[in-house]
Amino acid sequence: MPRKPVKRIWADPNREGRFGGRSAKRYCSRCGNTVQKVRILKSLNLCEFCVKELQAKRDGKFSCRGCGKVSPEEIRAHNGYCDECVCVACGRPDPVSVRKTRLCSKCSSTIMNDFCRKCGKEAGAQVKKNHGLCDACKKG
Repeated sequence: MPRKPVKRIWADPNREGRFGGRSAKRYCSRCGNTVQKVRILKSLNLCEFCVKELQAKRDGKFSCRGCGKVSPEEIRAHNGYCDECVCVACGRPDPVSVRKTRLCSKCSSTIMNDFCRKCGKEAGAQVKKNHGLCDACKKG
């Protein structure tokens, strides 16, 4: 049975840019590096160095403020945050809580009354008694 071809997201200098044509003229839209020098992200026309720099920067224009993911379309839609850092119920950004439960701390406290807001542990009676926190999180 034939295998599916692998979808490549990077324009590789070993595979492209050796001959003429459109792929030989591919360059980074930010710094100007060409495909002959470094790999370039095909979808955004950013070189590997710029992608690493933007992930570390977390500026809210190219990379997510919460996790550093480089995806400008998602970030424009959610005012500086990617889809993985935004609550699925209300659309509010809360990277820490959303990574645990897919809901922000406000929604998780109203929807999931039995789970701790801080650690996510299921402890119904403790959470009700301590206003959303388990005994361990309240102490420490």
